[in-house]
Amino acid sequence: MMETNTVRRAGRTLAMAMMAVFVTGARVPPQSAEEVLEQARQKYQAVQDAEIKFVQSVRFTVANIRQQTSGTLFLKKTNKYRLETEGQTIVTDGITVWSYSASTDQVLIDRFAPDDRTFTPERLFEGGPSDFTSSLLGTERGKKGTLHVIKLIPKDDHSFITSLKLWIDDSDWLTRKAEVIDANGKETLYTVEEIRVNTGLRDSKFSFDIPAGADVVDMR
Repeated sequence: MMETNTVRRAGRTLAMAMMAVFVTGARVPPQSAEEVLEQARQKYQAVQDAEIKFVQSVRFTVANIRQQTSGTLFLKKTNKYRLETEGQTIVTDGITVWSYSASTDQVLIDRFAPDDRTFTPERLFEGGPSDFTSSLLGTERGKKGTLHVIKLIPKDDHSFITSLKLWIDDSDWLTRKAEVIDANGKETLYTVEEIRVNTGLRDSKFSFDIPAGADVVDMR
């Protein structure tokens, strides 16, 4: 059960890196968080796939430990994604989830079974989860334009994710940073280095070839 929760939480955290990545190029400055999220919903209709390179910084507040790694996230409608970081690969084709750890040479296999509380790229790209309240905190200077900072708080007091924050660049309406804080006090900041959309990713990108000799734990 612990391993199952680990895989599911990894999937949820992964989804946070992708929060509201695509919005339209309207030039009228948004006056509210909902206006920005509505732009995201419109843009998402035109996005079929994406490749996102990012840097992940994690801070464990209780132990005051910091970690940093880089990775690449590949996405394709519907509910297909592949996360590659140093030492770990998580892949789903929308039916099955494979989670591979290089340090243990172990593959965990589970069903991809999102529910109303699961954070998936599909839910988030469509303009943010409806069970969160959003607010526009202000703006910051970005490399190309102005970053609109949005904070989202869950309506459910028992949500594992306690806070989300997004920095959306008004030069192209793409998210440049996303911060996730969970119930364990872990703070994760994703900084997007590069985004490429509609590159024609093949479905084979979202299946996983188990390495020879790897330990396989099938939890389906």
